[in-house]
Amino acid sequence: MTAYTDSLGFNKGTAAFPAANVPVAKLEVELDFAAIAAARAAAGAAALAATDSLDVIPLPAGTTVLMVGADVTTAEGAVATMDVGDGSGATTYMSNVNLNAVAASGATVAAPVFYGSADKIMVTIDSNDTDAAVVRVWAIVADCN
Repeated sequence: MTAYTDSLGFNKGTAAFPAANVPVAKLEVELDFAAIAAARAAAGAAALAATDSLDVIPLPAGTTVLMVGADVTTAEGAVATMDVGDGSGATTYMSNVNLNAVAASGATVAAPVFYGSADKIMVTIDSNDTDAAVVRVWAIVADCN
């Protein structure tokens, strides 16, 4: 397993809320795995494989995550799944998201998760190489600073 913190092929943004004085926000990133694969190859970086993870949404210290989701907008074309988690666990938010079916699969967090120090939302490829799916990963967050 390799944990990638780069953003080759996608824009994960910065660890900041989108506007001043906006206490609740929706942070999101689109993961186009074909574009990610092409960007990684062009940069001479290793291709993504099963059990690899990508940091996709930075969370600043003092953030409470209220809800997380992963919307598959383009199917992989083969069996593939991913988990959505954070620095303390690969499946904190979602486990075995089916990347081979177009679907919205929002997940309500049972109890809001507060991050006293900076962390991230990450995805982990569970099975097979993922190189065609397009997934929008999002989080509803509250700035508690």
